[in-house]
Amino acid sequence: MQHLDRLLDLVGAKGSLRERIRTLFIAMAGIMLIPAILSLSLLLVFSNRYHGIVVHIEGVSSLRPMVQDELLTSVLDVVVGRARFEDGAPATALNRIEARLDQLIRNDAASRGDLEVARRVLDTLSRYVDQLGEQIASHSTVDENFALNGEIKNLATLFFDMLQAAIDTEIQSAASISRHIQTVLLWALGIAVGILAFALVFAGIAQAALLRSVRTQLERLERFAKQIADGGLEDRAPPPDVDELRLLTDSLNTMAFRLKRLIDENRREQENLMIAELRTLQAQITPHFLYNTLDAIVWLAESNETAEVINITRALSSFFRTSLAGGREWITIGEELEHLYGYMTIQRIRYRDILRFQLIADEGLESCQIPKLLIQPLVENAIYHGIKNRRGGGLVTVELRKRGERLHVAVSDTGAGMSEETFRRLKDMLHSNVNQGSGRGFGLYSVEKRIKLYYTQPEGLTITSDVGVGTIVRFDVPVTRPTTKRSVLEGIDDGQ
Repeated sequence: MQHLDRLLDLVGAKGSLRERIRTLFIAMAGIMLIPAILSLSLLLVFSNRYHGIVVHIEGVSSLRPMVQDELLTSVLDVVVGRARFEDGAPATALNRIEARLDQLIRNDAASRGDLEVARRVLDTLSRYVDQLGEQIASHSTVDENFALNGEIKNLATLFFDMLQAAIDTEIQSAASISRHIQTVLLWALGIAVGILAFALVFAGIAQAALLRSVRTQLERLERFAKQIADGGLEDRAPPPDVDELRLLTDSLNTMAFRLKRLIDENRREQENLMIAELRTLQAQITPHFLYNTLDAIVWLAESNETAEVINITRALSSFFRTSLAGGREWITIGEELEHLYGYMTIQRIRYRDILRFQLIADEGLESCQIPKLLIQPLVENAIYHGIKNRRGGGLVTVELRKRGERLHVAVSDTGAGMSEETFRRLKDMLHSNVNQGSGRGFGLYSVEKRIKLYYTQPEGLTITSDVGVGTIVRFDVPVTRPTTKRSVLEGIDDGQ
């Protein structure tokens, strides 16, 4: 083996591909000159093609932040009144995006068909932006402008899908080029073997070492390119022993890294937008509730009902203490039940004989964790849209049951119930991705989205309702283990 290593060092088999071939040139008196030049030329050609693919993918990827940060932001500024459509910010953004996309289409890359489809989507998006300008000029309502803004966002999502399809096509093209590299190099090496068939054993050993070294690196790159095409963006190709393959390897690694970063940034951006929206919904406390509660305190104080003033004031304090919760997103079920008890106590004092309530929770749940204010919007919905609309009032019941490792929550009322048409509109709104403002489904929409976000599950709320009988809203989530210990608040209050 020592003699073999000396021989490989002599012919340059452990150096770069260029050095190996140069040493072999000297040893074989120029016999390998032609196949060597051919091999190197093809490597450079395919490396340049790889580099072109990476540059093209970068160009396609750059369109997304242009649409997200420039076009959609400028359109939203116009819709909410922070900017005027006549200032031309949306039109300027569209012109820049169209120019960049047209330049990418002219590159005549493998993804040209996908980019042409994206161009047609962009044309439709441009027409919608023009329509928004016409609406604003005709003094349209805010709701109409927000509705059209939603359509523009949907078209932008479709445009993003077309960009992703173009990127996938380029990745497949890169994998195909990798296979061509292996085929061409094997062909070139076959010529070299044919030319060197009559040569000394020395030349045969050098050729075998060269083939083994290059083939191993190419197969590694081929596997890596296939992993990228299959979505494995976490892996990285190790530095090759062949210097000429470093550019190809670096390009593949760079492409995988940038694709992964773009995907992660997009996911984080979407999650942050969702969390920001849900925190806004969660933080909204109806001013009328606070005003009516303070009016009730004044009215009770004027009536010298001191005990009721104390009860409602304590309940209001508990309500706001849990609503704020020190900025925490998760609280214990015990704290959530205290908050519900305070909220329902206030409502019972306000509505007197028309409202009764029950809080029922299994033992052992009080210290488990739950997102803050997850149940209260359901209770509020039951009171304002169920009990208030039924002559003679009714009963609101909150049940928390532990079944295995699942927490089952049900909020039921004996209120007016919902008609089929109202129930259908409510379900359509809950299954949509756009909050439709205040109304019957405002709180339910917030709870539905928060359940899916915090528990990363597809299931949200389950609703059943009968006209004249009442409504039941349920959800089922994993039991989150406690981090602190608190006493359970189980209560049954019949309003007496």
